[in-house]
Amino acid sequence: MVCFHGFHLKEAPDMLNLFYKFYLKLKKNPVVGTALLFMLLIVLVWRILSISFAEDVSKLIPQNEDNKTLQKVLKTANFSDKIIVHIRKKDAVSTETLTNYAEDFLEELNASKNPYIKSVQGYIEEESLFETLDVVYENLPYFLTAEDYQHIEAKMTPDSIAAITQQNYETLISPSGLIAKKTLVRDPLGLSLMGINHLKSLGFNDDFKIVNGFLVNKKETDVLLFITPKFPTSETQKNTQFSTALYNLQSKLNTKYQSEITASYFGGVLIAVANANQIKTDVILTVSLALSLLLMVFIVFYRSVFVPIILLLPTVFGALVALAILSLFKTQISAISLGVGAVLLGVTLDYALHILTHLRAQHTIEDTLNQVTKPIIMSSVTTALAFFCLLFINSDALQDLGLFAGLSVLSAAFFALVLIPVLYKAPKKKTLAKQTPIDKFASYPFHQKKGWIIGLVLLLIGSVFFYSQVSFNKNLSSLNFVPQHLKQAEKELDQLTNASDKSVYLVSYGNTLDEALQHNDILFSTLKKQKATNSLVSFTSVTPLVKSKRTQKEGLQQWTTFFNEERKQFLKEEFILKGEVFGFKPETHQAFYNLLNQPFNILHLEDLKGIASISPEDFISSNDQFHTVTTLVKLKDNQVNAFKAQFKNQKGTILIDRQAINEDLLGQLKNSFNTLMLYCFGAVLLVLFIFYRNIKLVLATILPIVITWLITIGLMAFFNIQFNVFNIIISTFIFGLGVDYSIFITNGLIKNNKQENAVLPTYKTSVILSVITTLLGVGILFLAKHPALQSLALVSVIGISTALLVSFTLQPLVYNVLCKSKK
Repeated sequence: MVCFHGFHLKEAPDMLNLFYKFYLKLKKNPVVGTALLFMLLIVLVWRILSISFAEDVSKLIPQNEDNKTLQKVLKTANFSDKIIVHIRKKDAVSTETLTNYAEDFLEELNASKNPYIKSVQGYIEEESLFETLDVVYENLPYFLTAEDYQHIEAKMTPDSIAAITQQNYETLISPSGLIAKKTLVRDPLGLSLMGINHLKSLGFNDDFKIVNGFLVNKKETDVLLFITPKFPTSETQKNTQFSTALYNLQSKLNTKYQSEITASYFGGVLIAVANANQIKTDVILTVSLALSLLLMVFIVFYRSVFVPIILLLPTVFGALVALAILSLFKTQISAISLGVGAVLLGVTLDYALHILTHLRAQHTIEDTLNQVTKPIIMSSVTTALAFFCLLFINSDALQDLGLFAGLSVLSAAFFALVLIPVLYKAPKKKTLAKQTPIDKFASYPFHQKKGWIIGLVLLLIGSVFFYSQVSFNKNLSSLNFVPQHLKQAEKELDQLTNASDKSVYLVSYGNTLDEALQHNDILFSTLKKQKATNSLVSFTSVTPLVKSKRTQKEGLQQWTTFFNEERKQFLKEEFILKGEVFGFKPETHQAFYNLLNQPFNILHLEDLKGIASISPEDFISSNDQFHTVTTLVKLKDNQVNAFKAQFKNQKGTILIDRQAINEDLLGQLKNSFNTLMLYCFGAVLLVLFIFYRNIKLVLATILPIVITWLITIGLMAFFNIQFNVFNIIISTFIFGLGVDYSIFITNGLIKNNKQENAVLPTYKTSVILSVITTLLGVGILFLAKHPALQSLALVSVIGISTALLVSFTLQPLVYNVLCKSKK
């Protein structure tokens, strides 16, 4: 029994009658049909307006549910990406002018109570210095270390106190700053200065100093300011407004200071904004160019200006319906996942192309629907299922893409079957369409040419050997678009601060804030030892300012033990005695004597919020009764592995290397993708078997898809083209297009075998038009500046070209071997 006898070739009459009835009713009532279409358009646009779009590249990264603690920490901890403002002067310019520029910058920035800024660091007002000094002075037991007490003990001799008193006197009568004078009277031993010195680890290293309130390098040529944005990097719309304001301010001040002093910015927020803007620009440019070129091709091929517009309608309505459905249960959709719309264009245009190509071949509406309804339904269902398989990957962006693509495909197929027959007007004179190069290419018998057959077989054999060698690029940062001015700013910052050192985060966590702080105190002691042995470059910790209750009690005990009654009495007597020489009254240092005798309360986080110069919120975060304290560590490349190994199993603390975590999660994406392809393959097999109900026809359709996939991966490995988080998505589209082509060629072969007139070239013509559509849409991405979009182009061109050649060359041979009917 021949294959198409086993397969019930009678075309799904109910489905055919349904679309043909649609056509007849709409033809009789064009006004009603037009009104319904416009009403649908208005409703769809109204729904879509409620959606916002997120351009965060990291949304593509799958979430790892295996490590719940890691996910909880990542969700809670504050990894604030600050914007670094780097202000630099030319050699001839004075330091005062440099700090004047910085002062103007801050004034302009805060003029309107900037809604985009959480805090600015790098400038310390004299008033805030007093506040910090007061907090340290009033809570001295919690800010002094064992080393400090050793230094204090060395001063506990009559000679040392005499020297200290003389130095204090000279300072008081000199034109010194108000801070020094205030400190010396109430703190003659300088204990608060010892305590405040430890707060340096909260930010700035020894290569910088405070000049006129600003953080200036030792050469006094550069000023650094650190802006903490109010919104995370994912809020690209608000951050775009902020970055625009920053660049306008930069231009204004550079002009004011005649470029003698200039400012530059660097930060993750600015890179995210640049990526989002570049993706938008590239997508608009490439899709516009692709549509323009496609319209020209279709106008020439169909010899009509109106036909290409009809052709695009199902695609437009398909995309609108998909977005409207998504808007019902999602308020935000990944714009990056929709940025591959140029590729999706080729998939959704397929169905309209098939219908128009058959109508162009002078088939009646009824005959056309008879020939294309079933393959279009099969193709759309299998392709949509392939896209819906993306829902199995724990990535917001990929799930958005799967839903959008699948719904677009189904909707475009429906609108193509409903709208195209109604809108297309066949020429009044039924003359054979003039042969175009596309028609000639479609009529070329690839499957009868030994050269093409041998070439593809050799490619297939070679691909089997290279298949497993294709690599996956896990480095997400290499796929970021970084403008030249940000690259230059990063280079200049690196020269100033060694910004290129590896950054990792150590996050202490707990169910209470005090539990997290206890773990952080232990970590701080460990890191101090690491720093002493040069096992790390530097670290920034909040511990000198915020300690756990247990550590504070230990500090208070140390204070009480050291300043016993004997030492307190000795200090009071010596300072009074030595002060008489310089005319000091006995009560001059009474505030200090009172301090030594007063009780101290435990210092809480709320007590530190008055310190404007330091922001504990940069380090401490809370979320649903879960608390984290973050420490930033800088490492040289040769220190990273040993450092990570040491903190691999630290209790209550987890090491966060965001790049390594992203790479690990992207590695899981590769594994998920392998599973995804199995799901897609299984879904396609199931749908093909349901429609064909014949194993030989299923094999004749599925084998070309497998061959296309093997050759595509083999060529990628041979040319050392890496998969990445972006172009791996394209593989799903290539798979979907391969399914489309195989289904249409199989149905064309069945029809060709059944009818006297050869209809296969008509099916092949529609496939060629689909290939041209997709190659133009994707090939244009070579013009994009964003590396992620560029990476899509080459993989797509290889995959789609391979799908075309396999379906035209090898699929007829496979079909002839399995399913050729007897004449």
